Amino acid sequence: MKNTTTIGMGFLEKLITVLFPIVLGMIGWFLPKLLEFIKRIPIFSDQKVIELLLSFNLFWVSIILMSVGGIIGVLLSLTVYSEALKMIVGDQEILINKDDKEKKIRKSEIKDIFMEANTVVITGNKGQELLSEKTDVKKVKIRDIFLNHHYPWSEQDPYVDQFNLWTLEDHTFGKNVYDILYDRRNAIREGDKKKAKNLKMDLNELGIIVKDQGEDQYVRKIQG
Repeated sequence: MKNTTTIGMGFLEKLITVLFPIVLGMIGWFLPKLLEFIKRIPIFSDQKVIELLLSFNLFWVSIILMSVGGIIGVLLSLTVYSEALKMIVGDQEILINKDDKEKKIRKSEIKDIFMEANTVVITGNKGQELLSEKTDVKKVKIRDIFLNHHYPWSEQDPYVDQFNLWTLEDHTFGKNVYDILYDRRNAIREGDKKKAKNLKMDLNELGIIVKDQGEDQYVRKIQG
């Protein structure tokens, strides 16, 4: 694509990816000295694992633990990088990379783009969600990029008045949707964000858009 602008990781995400290996490596380096201090506490003085670690050369134990901490930190940093929302915005299409998966959205497919809190939402011509992903990048920067490439930007959800609170008594959309919303409510309460997100995508395919406020689910039906 010609004339493109990249939206990458935000400041916080970049900071985390840099600090993970450093912090975990430092923890590994100082852990043997910490174990020496812990061993002086009576309740921990007879712990076999601590005694075993302290029986080795503490310098090499520090080197090994620092290396292990650094490797774990790098793996965590790679996870943060893969989960961060990255977009290449062109004049006619948007290339999206999230969770190591790529997706392309053409401008002709888009009706509105807006942000709610730290979530970028792109809706299609029928009001369906083409994208709903969190980002650490500031709203003003994302707005300016999309406007510079002449995409339709809204300051708020244009469908906000169409959402209604879903309750256990609400069977408006049929059994399939009801069952998914019920399972999703349980996933939210259990803190299973991945399951809740996947169920949200299932609802989108069935023509139902859902947004959360705490543990409450607000729903609207895609028109057309």
